[in-house]
Amino acid sequence: MLPAAVAGVLVWGAAVGLQDSTVKALVADLVPRERRATAYGVFAAVQGAGALVGGVAAGFLYDRSVAGLIAAVALTQAVALAMVIGVLASRCPAGDGSRPG
Repeated sequence: MLPAAVAGVLVWGAAVGLQDSTVKALVADLVPRERRATAYGVFAAVQGAGALVGGVAAGFLYDRSVAGLIAAVALTQAVALAMVIGVLASRCPAGDGSRPG
């Protein structure tokens, strides 16, 4: 069981590393240089608040129903996927052959 847990944490850490650097690069692209320090501060505060709320919610659900926790995580991922699809669809009108970026 321990090797599987270590492997899972390694995969999770890699995903967090990819996401974190990508989002910070996005902040740099969207915010003027003179406002970046504030933008990174706001980003870190929102990310921290989300981690706090998510951790409390996950602990609450885990205590009551692991199946409920799994359902909540699956629902959260489905909503995130729908948001990504929506953003990509808005950036690439159908039929023009363009790609995002």
